[in-house]
Amino acid sequence: MQQVPGAGQNPGSTDRWAKFRGLRWWQLVLSVLPIALLGLGGALGGAIGAAGVLANLSIARKQFGTPLKVLAMVGVVIASYLVFFTLVGFLIG
Repeated sequence: MQQVPGAGQNPGSTDRWAKFRGLRWWQLVLSVLPIALLGLGGALGGAIGAAGVLANLSIARKQFGTPLKVLAMVGVVIASYLVFFTLVGFLIG
């Protein structure tokens, strides 16, 4: 009996955690920090947080040196929170 490659798998299904695999622990922590905005600001916080997570995952996969990577990823976290609180300030005040 001949084996068909990929048999038994859902066609078109992707591993939703693939972007997180292979990262070091500190890259994971810095990558997911912006998503905490979801708890602070609902849809607005979630949207900004998701953008921050995607940006940090992109930076984590780049071929930069570790200090530059850490600095860039911390900058994304800080920028995410600043954008969120600035928008909330404009919307409320």
